[in-house]
Amino acid sequence: MWTDERERQLGADLLRTLYRERMFRTWLRDQPAGWEIVSGRWSPYYFMLRDAPSRPDVFRLVVQATTALLRQAAPKANRLIGLAATGIPIAAAAAYDMGMSMGFNRKLLNVRSLEELEREVHKYGGHRLVEGDFAPGDRVVIFDDVVSHFDSKEIAIRQLNLELANRGVEGVEVDSVVVLIDRGMDAPRRALEFGTRLERLIVLGEDSEWMLKGLATDREIEVIQDYVQQPEKYQDPLIQASLKEEALEAKATQPV
Repeated sequence: MWTDERERQLGADLLRTLYRERMFRTWLRDQPAGWEIVSGRWSPYYFMLRDAPSRPDVFRLVVQATTALLRQAAPKANRLIGLAATGIPIAAAAAYDMGMSMGFNRKLLNVRSLEELEREVHKYGGHRLVEGDFAPGDRVVIFDDVVSHFDSKEIAIRQLNLELANRGVEGVEVDSVVVLIDRGMDAPRRALEFGTRLERLIVLGEDSEWMLKGLATDREIEVIQDYVQQPEKYQDPLIQASLKEEALEAKATQPV
């Protein structure tokens, strides 16, 4: 039976493993210049779960967490859609484990918003926007590893609706969007406004401090927590430069 304590421990095990394996990276330890994420914003931390399938022990934990979350968050769903690219292998393994039908969306170049999708979608002609079988009455879960501002999830849901319309399949419902990690931005609000619900295992800002305590440095945790609360503050090039200098100085003082 799923309990809050089991969920918290599973989330902690996953986040700490990702940090140790450098699939959860920070500016201070891994890349002083930080990262530009999909939304175009700068970030002092970055998740890179696309390497998980190449490390069986890590991938096993990722799939275990995904399967547990799906069973709890979407018990009535019968089809799983993994989002390109990282969500696809994770969803495939979880669907196999659960005996659930699985499909995936097509990654569309130059598409970062619904407006860009409507402009670009005609270029794909007869190509499917979403792979997989669908039937009236299906309850579909959209799965991805990480969410920031929900843009890519909105695009995926719209892709699915367009694909269903192209096939003439009616009565398919998007049960929910499920992710392992919420970067702590505005995704839950955006999901509600879009007419769906967002389920997640880890929420940075709420969970990251206690989950990472004793593993990451206090400085890393401090900046992550502050970034979640004030992401716009960190779009200032002067702050980015200061953090970069701090990381370079820290690396220079580390023993060889």
